Amino acid sequence: MTRVEGWRCRLGAVGIGLLVVAGGRAAPAAEPATDSNNTFLDALQGAWVMEGTLGGKPVRYRAEGQRVLQGGFLRLHMTDADSPPKYEAELYIGYDAVAEDYIAHWLDRFGAAGARVVATGKRRDDELVLVFPYSEGAFRDTFTWHPDPHSWSLLLESERADGTWATFANYTLTHPK
Repeated sequence: MTRVEGWRCRLGAVGIGLLVVAGGRAAPAAEPATDSNNTFLDALQGAWVMEGTLGGKPVRYRAEGQRVLQGGFLRLHMTDADSPPKYEAELYIGYDAVAEDYIAHWLDRFGAAGARVVATGKRRDDELVLVFPYSEGAFRDTFTWHPDPHSWSLLLESERADGTWATFANYTLTHPK
């Protein structure tokens, strides 16, 4: 038995697939399947103006949604509108067809400690709820797609010690004019 026989490879949004190796060369990975779960994420592609409140104070960001890693993830790159920016983040969201859920990684300027936790979530119609189970209290990110007028809302909530949720930030994403 060779070292590569039996290896299984996670193929991003299309789930688990078998890695086939022949003559030392791997077969190319399949493209993510087009389905309603990936189509939902695709609606986040493009340039966005992200306005709302953070801790009750008004904020404004620029955001760009783009498929990356051969389409396996949607990356939402966010930068505040200050010059120079004081905050920058990248959110990677992918759909796992085997587990029938979404996963997300939130990476930002605060570094590795905050990136240690992976969120999981489910979508119901035009709403995706992702939960990041941080040890000091969970965060819940709710993305809601509004097909007409082609916008998104994003609600970030933090879990209190008593298990209730408090608004951390609330945004509306619209295309720049």
